[in-house]
Amino acid sequence: MKILVCYFSGTGNTKKVAESIKEGLEGQEVDLQKIKDVDPAEIGKYDLVILGSGIYGGMVSKNIFTMMKKITEFPPKVAFFNTHSSPMSYSKKAYKRIIKKFETEGSKVVGNFECIGENIGVPKEVQEKMLSNLPPEEQEKQRKRLEEIKGRPNAKDLENAKEFAKSIIE
Repeated sequence: MKILVCYFSGTGNTKKVAESIKEGLEGQEVDLQKIKDVDPAEIGKYDLVILGSGIYGGMVSKNIFTMMKKITEFPPKVAFFNTHSSPMSYSKKAYKRIIKKFETEGSKVVGNFECIGENIGVPKEVQEKMLSNLPPEEQEKQRKRLEEIKGRPNAKDLENAKEFAKSIIE
């Protein structure tokens, strides 16, 4: 099976997950590329495209939408993955328009994976300022959340990404 794993990673979290997904596809012909390096005209030549992004303000990267507009032929199968630092799940909501476009073009969605990622792109001072705008009990809750996601994706998260990859080719 010819597979493309392509991603946008603003902090490096999504890149780590993409690399683990590639490892989970051992024995397959896999290309791993950043979104900016993908030739949209080539996407239809893959049996499966696994598309990933960090979630920024509840949305996938604009780079993905830019690439989507340029695809001329869609693959038979597609899967999605994301990283985010929110306690909410964004998998379905963030990719909604993209999933619809792939399905409209005849691609079958075969999987979806999400992973917590430490929000390393926001400076500590900015986080503190944002927290200071919250009521005291919410500040404490969010501080605990920031501690919980420190160091993520971790080894278990990356192992889960490998297992996800294996599951979608079985």
